[in-house]
Amino acid sequence: MSDWYHSLSQKLQQLSQKVTTDGKRYIRSAVSKGEKLGQKGKIQIELEKLKWELKQKQSSLGKYVAGKKISSSVTDFSHDSQFLDLVNQVHKLQVYIDERRKQRETIEN
Repeated sequence: MSDWYHSLSQKLQQLSQKVTTDGKRYIRSAVSKGEKLGQKGKIQIELEKLKWELKQKQSSLGKYVAGKKISSSVTDFSHDSQFLDLVNQVHKLQVYIDERRKQRETIEN
């Protein structure tokens, strides 16, 4: 009877150690996945905000060009500093959006 009890006790200890080891691994994995999802979600929200801001800047640029064309029949904007500033803002924002997309893809992989 004591051998049976001793054998059962050892098996329970081994099982307990295995559950503890595996449990820690599963918890670490779950926490890691949660952090990745959090980072990915944060970047996605930022991307949506940036895309909205990009549309606003592109709209401002379009209104500026249309206004100049209608009022002054301007078709050459190569020396227009306001036009160049608006184009640079749009370009910088697009580059930043592309960088954030790459960061999101890096997190996914």
